Amino acid sequence: MRAVSRILVASMLCITVSPALATPDEEVRDIVAAWAQAYTAGDHNKISQFYDRYARLRGVDTADMIGPEAISEHYYFENGQNTLRSVKLSDIKCYAYDDATATCAGGMEFVVTKGSGETVSQPSQVSVAFAYDHDVGRWLIHDHRVLRGIAVAVKPAPTLQADAVQPSLSGVPASAATIPVQ
Repeated sequence: MRAVSRILVASMLCITVSPALATPDEEVRDIVAAWAQAYTAGDHNKISQFYDRYARLRGVDTADMIGPEAISEHYYFENGQNTLRSVKLSDIKCYAYDDATATCAGGMEFVVTKGSGETVSQPSQVSVAFAYDHDVGRWLIHDHRVLRGIAVAVKPAPTLQADAVQPSLSGVPASAATIPVQ
C-alpha cells in the first residue's frame, strides 16, 4: 500500500501545469502576425499554409486567387519583382464569434524596395475571415481581402449622429463593435 501511495505522490509531482491556452481571438491574431512575418521573409510556401483549400485572396490583382497553390504562386511571383518587401501591421482587431469562426480587420502598410532602390509605401486595409478546421486542428484563412492604397486613419473621424445608435446586443456581439470598418 505504501508503494502505491509513493508512486501516486511521485507521479503527481511530475505533472506540470501548462500555461493558460490562448483564446481564439489571440490565436487568429497570432496567425495574422505570422502571415506578416512570412510575407516579409518572402516565404510563399509558409504563407500558403495559413489558407484553407478553398480560400480566396481578393483585392491584390484583378483576378481572385483561390486555394493555397494559387495564393503561393501569387506571392512567389510578387517576391521576384522586388528586392525587398515588408508589411507592418497597425491596429488589427480580431474577434472569434464562436469556436469555429473568426475575423480580423485593420490597417497594414506594405513597404516595397524596387530593384532601382526606390522605396514605395502602400497604406492598406485588410480583412481576414477564419474558420477552425477540426480535421487539421487549427484556424485557416477562408477569405482574405486587401485594399491597397487606402490611408489608415491615425485619429478617428468625428462621431456621426448615426454612430450614437447602438444595435441590440442580441444581434451583434459587444466586442464585434471594436473592429474598425472604413
